[in-house]
Amino acid sequence: MKRHFQPFLALVALALSTSAAVPPAPKLFPQDTLALVTVPDWSRTVTEFKAGPGGSMWSDPGMKAFRENFEQKFAEKVLGNYEKELGIKAADYLPLLQGQLTIAVVQNDWKGDPGTEPGWVVVVDTKDHSPDLKKQLEDIRKRLSDAKKPVKTEKIRDLDFLSVSVDLPEKEDEDAEPDAKKKPRKMDIVFGQADTALVVGNSTKSVEKLVARLTGGSVPTIGEDAGFQASEAAWFKQAYGYGWVNWSPIYAVLSKQAKTGEGADAMGIDPKAAMKAIGLEGLKTLSMAANLNSEGSGFTISVAVPEAQRVGLFKMLAPTPKDSSPTPFVPADAVRFSRWRIDGQKLWATLEQTLANVSPQLAGFAQMMITTAGKDKDPNFDLKKQLVGNLGDDVITYSKAPTGSSQLELMSPPTLTLLGSADAEGLATGLRGLGGLLPNSGEELKDREFNGKKIRATRLPPDPGQKPKKIEFAASGGYVSISTTPAMLEEYLRSADGGGKSLRDDPSIAQAAEKVGGMGTGYFGYENQRAGMRGQWEFLRGGGFDKMLDQAGWKGEWREAFDFKLLPPYEQISKHFGIAVYSGSSDAQGLNMKFYGPTPR
Repeated sequence: MKRHFQPFLALVALALSTSAAVPPAPKLFPQDTLALVTVPDWSRTVTEFKAGPGGSMWSDPGMKAFRENFEQKFAEKVLGNYEKELGIKAADYLPLLQGQLTIAVVQNDWKGDPGTEPGWVVVVDTKDHSPDLKKQLEDIRKRLSDAKKPVKTEKIRDLDFLSVSVDLPEKEDEDAEPDAKKKPRKMDIVFGQADTALVVGNSTKSVEKLVARLTGGSVPTIGEDAGFQASEAAWFKQAYGYGWVNWSPIYAVLSKQAKTGEGADAMGIDPKAAMKAIGLEGLKTLSMAANLNSEGSGFTISVAVPEAQRVGLFKMLAPTPKDSSPTPFVPADAVRFSRWRIDGQKLWATLEQTLANVSPQLAGFAQMMITTAGKDKDPNFDLKKQLVGNLGDDVITYSKAPTGSSQLELMSPPTLTLLGSADAEGLATGLRGLGGLLPNSGEELKDREFNGKKIRATRLPPDPGQKPKKIEFAASGGYVSISTTPAMLEEYLRSADGGGKSLRDDPSIAQAAEKVGGMGTGYFGYENQRAGMRGQWEFLRGGGFDKMLDQAGWKGEWREAFDFKLLPPYEQISKHFGIAVYSGSSDAQGLNMKFYGPTPR
């Protein structure tokens, strides 16, 4: 008898000595969660990321200078202030990241009233490092006490949590007087341990429901929400990380703050009416999910907007399920390609209705501009009839690798756009009239002939400090082709002769497309990242992005962590890039975008 009971007693002892596992995010976070981002298993994710293309590139010897500068500056400029305030170093706590890592925003008492705001909370599952977490928290308590910081001890479900106020970096106010005193910015932080989890929030109220769940309490969670359940079933099961936004309660608050009839501007745009018109009232949730394995990595974005409530922007973006694969004339050396099967005339009708719902005055002004466009040159010209009336349901765009080395050339690769039409000549005529809507477009250019086709041209308004761009377009093969690069346009007009290799003949594209639902969803795209990323990479190395931030007036100590001049030449890291495909689709529940990149061989 004793021999039979020994294994049973050992199991009981083991169960009593082992802490319960931290519930996954759906069973942990309360129903008033507005948004969350979670990594269910941090250790697994880090291992898989390091083995993937992103991790391999980050650890590449050529990235050493950039990597070390980033890690140093991020620690100094971003984490340094909090480390100084709390007397801790973030590096000491990284080993505690073992299981779940979730960051969430919870509604609490936020209903849009003055003085109320959402809360935030972070949960880190340390798993078998729970004793180390307890020791670290005791060390923090002692350091704060030695530094004479005003620390409170809060009791939450009979557990001790620390509460401390942290000074934040002061915001620079360019409009403030030079001698004006800057008000100190503070943030309350409440943190403590529940079971094997580190729980951090901005208030006791933000963390108490999570602590209740971690200590065995019964609290309604987001896993019981129908919107979350739909996203979980579709996208979250195998994801190594995912995010979710419960938009409906956020919209309710924003709609309450934007009261009808208040705040309308000179064009009669009412904020509440505008939000409803563009479709935000019908939006329920947003979901994002990432997947990674030895074969490749993928990412999904889903917008839950039921078809019956789909208006405005979401109605315009929904593609028609049709063939969206590369056509035979798309050349094999295209580094980017996309095809969108969207009914142009329905799109225009929805745009007009949306604009009218946002502001009748603005819609009337736009209608007047369209009605009078081109009349100065041809009194019989009807822009809406010749442009909108000739739109089809096919929009194709493809690019080739940049041909120059200047910053402008690197970021403006040769690109061709094609608009499908049953009357391509009529559409081309309409596009010529559209030039009448463009201000300061310069003198009109003459038509020219190429390969038996008429090429029309007009000038686009120049960017500041740049010369005016010439844009050319021609009707051929059921499409109007448009480009600012004459060679791209001429190549397309020659493609009717045949003989060239096509992008659609590449078997790797068809194989990758299977991961995003195929090429019949109505929107499909492809990118040869190995060939196409060179321009962006050299743009970063050459300081182009920094100049853009300077011109935009974006400042901040965080920029010191991104010293792009330390990046290696592209040839050293190009092996880490491959191809990528993506697709867009719509169904009765909403709109979806899927991305996938096979692991580079």
